[in-house]
Amino acid sequence: MSGPGAMDPRRGPARDLFSLPLREAPIAALDLEMTGLSPKGDRVCEIAVVTGEGGRVHREFQTLVHAGVPMSEGARKCHGISEHMLVGAPIFAEIAGDVVSALRDVVVVAHNVDFDLGFLHREFDGSPVVLPPPVTLDTLLMARRLFAFRRNGLVDACAELGVELRGVHRALSDARACFDLFYRMAELLDPHGEVTVRDLNDLIGALAPNSPLRLQQQQVLRDAFRERRSVWLDVQSTSDPIGGTIRREVDLWFLRLPRLQGYCHLRQAERVFRLDRIRHVALGDRTYEIPEDAVSRV
Repeated sequence: MSGPGAMDPRRGPARDLFSLPLREAPIAALDLEMTGLSPKGDRVCEIAVVTGEGGRVHREFQTLVHAGVPMSEGARKCHGISEHMLVGAPIFAEIAGDVVSALRDVVVVAHNVDFDLGFLHREFDGSPVVLPPPVTLDTLLMARRLFAFRRNGLVDACAELGVELRGVHRALSDARACFDLFYRMAELLDPHGEVTVRDLNDLIGALAPNSPLRLQQQQVLRDAFRERRSVWLDVQSTSDPIGGTIRREVDLWFLRLPRLQGYCHLRQAERVFRLDRIRHVALGDRTYEIPEDAVSRV
């Protein structure tokens, strides 16, 4: 995730967005529709940005974009935009300034933000208009690493949290849903308004698959398994994905990361856990023996 926005000569230094409270920071929910999924050959055919703060929308920007390349059949079936609909639409260079204005001095939020920004930066290549490196947050990564939804797509995450989504796979509808989804997630993650943009950014990064924290957790699990010591796990519940974590003491019977299997003392039964749904790992004091009839399910 990128650093704070660059200096705007017309407006002075940008605010330190990272230091702002998460639920009060100005955000711009971004969504793009493309002619296909290839960053090399496909182009943006629709863009929408919904800006606001504190959960209140201040401005919406949306336009079709004349892409100049054929529309793939898969893309047309997904978003319903045909090449005929793009006749007379502006080319990206004509709306580049409006896009920069909409994304200036805000936290850019998207569902899979790196994917959308990859396409967006390609549109700015060769343009006299420059898009400063934005501060970003990704609702897809938030869903994957901070909740325990059965699926993490925009439609699924909105359904899990009761966020309305109309006209799926059109840019403005998806951007509106992403805006509401972000603030619903922020309310659940930060009920007291104490978390900053930097705090959330750091937590998402810390829970990446190969982050130092994840590597340290893996080592704790290996040590516990070797020494036959129980571990304490703070686990996100799949049955109640918005209810926070549940602390469980587990005797490890099988360890094939990222999955682990063993006896859960809270449930008094055998369970399988996934590391990506565990927030904290610590060694316990209990020692144990693995049952002779234990069968690996990992």
